[in-house]
Amino acid sequence: MKLSPGSRLRSPVCDTEVIVVRSGDEDIDLRCGGQPMVPLDGEPPADLALDPAFAEGTAIGKRYTNGTGDLEILCTKPGAGSLSVGGELLVLKEAKPLPSSD
Repeated sequence: MKLSPGSRLRSPVCDTEVIVVRSGDEDIDLRCGGQPMVPLDGEPPADLALDPAFAEGTAIGKRYTNGTGDLEILCTKPGAGSLSVGGELLVLKEAKPLPSSD
């Protein structure tokens, strides 16, 4: 699926909802709970189940990124599924440390 900044997606197997913050130009197989995410207003396919290998959950307000850093997703509604690109789990993006003001 072609993702662009501002795209809103939801998981077909849990309550997770996200907004794309940054993405590359290529097609991205963004998944949650092991299943492909759908547009916020889209209807998910029936009979999908949460994959136990992708059931670590998401946290509201947290940003997730891939290993190369060219994809960034903001979680707007938490759920039981984990975000991934294909089989690669997305990781929680760490906050940049602020400079000390000693």
